[in-house]
Amino acid sequence: MKTTDPVPRTHKHDDATTEVATCETDKRKKTDKKKHRRNLWPLKAMLITLILSALVNLISTLVLDGAQLWLAILITLVIVLLGVVFDTIGTATTSCDIQPLLAMASRKVKGAKTAVKLAQKSDIVSNICNDIIGDICGIVSGACAATITASALSNISNPSLVITLTIAVYAAISTLTVVLKSFGKTLAVNKGTNIVFGVAKFLSIFNKEG
Repeated sequence: MKTTDPVPRTHKHDDATTEVATCETDKRKKTDKKKHRRNLWPLKAMLITLILSALVNLISTLVLDGAQLWLAILITLVIVLLGVVFDTIGTATTSCDIQPLLAMASRKVKGAKTAVKLAQKSDIVSNICNDIIGDICGIVSGACAATITASALSNISNPSLVITLTIAVYAAISTLTVVLKSFGKTLAVNKGTNIVFGVAKFLSIFNKEG
């Protein structure tokens, strides 16, 4: 009886297996890189905080040194508002709905890709906006409060009155900050997607989307 030769093997199955293995390896490498970046983020955050805190405190000290009362109050309000704005942005990135942003990105709406990146990296964005910049603004506003009290109470010799007015100034700045941040957080929760997209459109002016 005549035997037939076995069907020759093809390399299609082997190629497919190799391709799958390569894809899995690439995915693992990308995952490892992301984990490595996240592990380094606390160190980066510390360095960013240190540098920004030093710069902001230096600038505010130079500007407020010998400044008049109205200028000290104005700078304090600007710093408080700056902290509130960034706190609102940080909260918005964590509460926004990414699906409308993805839909706009697919239609190539300007700023949509940047908005998607902000939403996807909400942990880092909120850390920078809420913790780093927010805390720095809080510290500097406290320094501004000290300048305001020193300027306003320079001609008052009554110790009790000085202490009372100093406490009142610090309390007023703290209350203003807390109230404005509460409004900002409410706005961020209700309009988070719009806020993130607005920030992204602003950033797209300086950074061309890929």
